[in-house]
Amino acid sequence: MYLGTREAITRDGVSIGSKLPEFSAKSYFSNERIPIDSFFHKPTLIAFISPGCKPCQELIPEWNKAYMKYNEKINFVIVGLGDKTSFSKLLGDKSLIGELLLDEEREILASCQVRVTPFAFVIDENGTVKGKGLCNGIEHIHGLISALEGESVLVEETNLPERTVK
Repeated sequence: MYLGTREAITRDGVSIGSKLPEFSAKSYFSNERIPIDSFFHKPTLIAFISPGCKPCQELIPEWNKAYMKYNEKINFVIVGLGDKTSFSKLLGDKSLIGELLLDEEREILASCQVRVTPFAFVIDENGTVKGKGLCNGIEHIHGLISALEGESVLVEETNLPERTVK
């Protein structure tokens, strides 16, 4: 499925103002199953990434920078589309700060209505979506986080290349 217009971005993902669907997934780091609501004690940034996606790979250092700046106020959770082996290859000698939950069967992707990666939601401490959109770097991360301070936000890009979830 292709994403290339403002309407497609608006349509993708759980609607702003709605609750994020409940899910649990195995942690890449601990191998324990973690429910998403265990993060609801504070706002949470949730990004969906694919191991074969170049923008997803490029997001990791930006993600780590944002984590270092905001982690006392916001949880950082990545939902990775794949298994532990594919993410071990992706990360290689890179570090990833925050939590990485594995969506091996793409069930979380489907329940959250995500069709393209990297895509992110920012949710409040009650699990309500306050912002959503593409997440290609620090500017998008900041835009999503700003949604917690007031108005809900839709992060978009102009001149989007056609991309698919791989």
